[in-house]
Amino acid sequence: MLLRKFAFVASTTVLLLLGACGEEKKNEQAAAEQAAPTASNVAETAPSTTNETQTASAVPATTSKVSEGTVLNRGIGATIGTLDPHINFLAWEGWVLDDLYEGLVANDAGGAVIPGAAEKWDISDDGLTYTFHLRDGLTWSNGDKLTAQDFVDGIIRTISPETASDKAYIFTSTIRVAGAQGLVDGKSKDPASVGISAPDERTVVLKLDAPAPHTLFVLGSFYAPPLHKPSLEKFGKDFIKPGNIVSNGAYTLTENVPQSQVTLGKNPAYWDAANVKIDKVVYRVTEDDSTAVKLWRAGELDTTADIPTAQIDPLKEEFGDQVHISASTETNYMSFNISKPPFDNIKLRQALSMAIDRDTLVNKVVKGGYVVNYGYVVPIPGYPAPQVAEATMSKEDRIAKAKALYAEAGFGPDKPVSLTIESSNNDAYKKQAETIAVMWKQVLGVDAKVNAQDRDGWLAAFNSGGWDVFNDNLIGDFPGPETYLAYMDPRADVGYGWKSPEFEAAFDKAMPITDQAERWKVLAEAEKALLDYYLTAPIASSPNRHLIAKKLQGWVDNPADVHPTRFMSVAP
Repeated sequence: MLLRKFAFVASTTVLLLLGACGEEKKNEQAAAEQAAPTASNVAETAPSTTNETQTASAVPATTSKVSEGTVLNRGIGATIGTLDPHINFLAWEGWVLDDLYEGLVANDAGGAVIPGAAEKWDISDDGLTYTFHLRDGLTWSNGDKLTAQDFVDGIIRTISPETASDKAYIFTSTIRVAGAQGLVDGKSKDPASVGISAPDERTVVLKLDAPAPHTLFVLGSFYAPPLHKPSLEKFGKDFIKPGNIVSNGAYTLTENVPQSQVTLGKNPAYWDAANVKIDKVVYRVTEDDSTAVKLWRAGELDTTADIPTAQIDPLKEEFGDQVHISASTETNYMSFNISKPPFDNIKLRQALSMAIDRDTLVNKVVKGGYVVNYGYVVPIPGYPAPQVAEATMSKEDRIAKAKALYAEAGFGPDKPVSLTIESSNNDAYKKQAETIAVMWKQVLGVDAKVNAQDRDGWLAAFNSGGWDVFNDNLIGDFPGPETYLAYMDPRADVGYGWKSPEFEAAFDKAMPITDQAERWKVLAEAEKALLDYYLTAPIASSPNRHLIAKKLQGWVDNPADVHPTRFMSVAP
């Protein structure tokens, strides 16, 4: 599953950020506990997760009208999923939502966390209570007052079962908001039981069950956008359509044409509108990455979402520093469907993983900046990452062990395994899946096919639950193993159906630990349980790849691949 990217900046950035706020650090918990919860159930309308037909008509008079001034054309890949801010789970749609919404915190051009709708915040000494203070005079794009309760409503809608958001686990696993699990499980129907409240119009109080030094990284526009409740109540699932949508970011939505483009216009009601230099943003859908490159060459795109790996070197020779290749937080792996025989057999999963020659696959076939990774979490300085057993094996030993396990699982030349790898048709992903299929055939005699689809079809295959092997990925949200392991926590129930008391025990043991080195040491035990189970076969950490036009200024490569348009400008 393609999860949103966030800042994989150096850990010191977190410390600096917290340190900056530390001057005002004080324990606000007592005051917060005296505040009466005012959360209301805002999730009664289950929104659609599919593309709605949305046209440019009927933009409210109080929202921005698209100027014909400075225009930025951004490539966004082959499809655009839902733009419901409390449901979208995908990275490139996150670019659009970052332009439309602003969270309590935001990301600067380089991906670092900066104040957003909240101008400052306090963190209690025990790390369990965060108190955010909103800027004065904030409004929605239609002129309505933006209040603290809108941020409370946004999180409550995200975790409410009626919303069925894939992002709900963020508030029960990545950070453990007090009372959130009860609402997610349906044991509580009262939003006021959740540890987020608005004691007044400019104060948001968030209470956690366990300290989480990465909390600020998940309170931006991607995970914690506010909710304009009147729009949802009036339009239901259509509240995100042009003409209906009310947002609080630097831009407003003026057009959404499925399989074509999404157009945004500058929001004059945004608190920092005077410093937003681009008037209009067009996110254009392209048939594939090669088509995007052609459009970029023709000047019809200023940025691309990706570059086909085979074209990187020729493009570098022709365009030099307009080809941007940089490290990312994305981990890439093959997932096995353990709920479906024969993939419920761990020996078969081990055999398949060991039959992959990762060095050849990554360094001689896929290339393009991919780096071999034998763990689930991408390499993080200071994190003692475990690896799958084959990481230290010679090629001969690895192949011999793979064949032995395959036989022990009950398979061989007279009884080969037949399987299908579900993959996106992204150039690198398709190439990777096809190469692994060949390796499995050559080493084990497996009859492996590849079903490469566009992103919508690929995600639908995962959600159907009927897949054999899934060419999978995850993009970390912040500089720590928590973002990856919280997603794989069996209790997050994100679609893999695995159970692991060992993983859960280690994860739970790590959560209250405030010393980072000790916390990460225990989290490594959780990752080892995941790797030993061979739920996945880790493959590589992936790079960011973009073509950026010379005239575009303000684009800063960052591992999180976060690029808010409000920090960019276009030279004449």
